[in-house]
Amino acid sequence: MKDIGHYLRNRFITGIFVILPIGITIWVLVKTFNFIDSILGHTITNITGIRIPGLGFLITIAAVLGVGVVSNNVIGKRIAKWIEDMLVKVPIIKMIYNPVKDIMKNFSSNNSNNFKRAVLVSFPSEKSKSIGFITKENIKMGAKNKTAVFVPTTPNPTSGFLVYLDKEDYVELDIPVESALKTIISLGSVSPDEIIIKKDTFS
Repeated sequence: MKDIGHYLRNRFITGIFVILPIGITIWVLVKTFNFIDSILGHTITNITGIRIPGLGFLITIAAVLGVGVVSNNVIGKRIAKWIEDMLVKVPIIKMIYNPVKDIMKNFSSNNSNNFKRAVLVSFPSEKSKSIGFITKENIKMGAKNKTAVFVPTTPNPTSGFLVYLDKEDYVELDIPVESALKTIISLGSVSPDEIIIKKDTFS
């Protein structure tokens, strides 16, 4: 009887570890779909009186695609520039629009190194090591050039800490950014067996 209970418990735990990643993935996809669908879905329902699941999603995607196509031609660029000029004239909107625009432009640039290099830093204490991501280099701070490094929290990498470091205060990792992110999200359980650095010793 004891062996049967042990067997069932192990199989139950195995089932959880199989179902949980699938369930979370499906939950995130459904939430994302519902959010995008609701952007125009409620408006369409109010106008037509008919609720068609997924129609708001399709129209929203088509609208975004349409804006992308139009923005690439001369007239579209002029319209976008006109709207941008109007937005930056309003102080409160300018405070929101400019930073968001700069972030999106920086991350979409092929020449940007944002989140394309993982590093190891001494954080939150001198004796501990944390994975971070370079967000900007060569920032003048007094007489020194600093590097902005984002150190994500685990298991939610969308929050974290921004630290400014000297180049000798971090070491680059010879692992893909995807592997570094998996390590953070999984609380280290999916960490590579060996974290390879590009320098022989720590600072």
